[in-house]
Amino acid sequence: MQLPKDLQHFPDPTLIVLTDEQEARIFLAGGDAYQTLDSLALPREFKSDAEGSFVSSDGSRVGGPSSDLHDTPRKEAFAKTVAEAITRYVREGHAVVVHLVSPPEMLHLIQARLPADVKPHIAKTLAKDLMKNDILDVIKRLFTLPEA
Repeated sequence: MQLPKDLQHFPDPTLIVLTDEQEARIFLAGGDAYQTLDSLALPREFKSDAEGSFVSSDGSRVGGPSSDLHDTPRKEAFAKTVAEAITRYVREGHAVVVHLVSPPEMLHLIQARLPADVKPHIAKTLAKDLMKNDILDVIKRLFTLPEA
């Protein structure tokens, strides 16, 4: 798709990676256009009604002790998946520059899992959850707001 004139900041092929804690969208921008390359999503974990919660005397559901397990392993696995996708696109020559937009914890986890040869390609990072925003709004923020 065509980028508006004021957002054409991409002389080199550039990956723009948007993530939250369970989804990622990967765009490729270059010259005056952008395209969606990939969408990643963490598979949902389904629990039975009895697993992870119990019913109190008034009939409402209350989380059981096992329903509040730390979700670090899930986040780490997703960060690894996102880092692998970034690595693949950079190594295959699809992009020279990478802009990463993610909540602070996920941003750290993803960057920690990038190989040494890919890290220099990270040009800008924005520690915000902008997954629900339009890609044009995200591009505008990348180039108008100071880096986090």
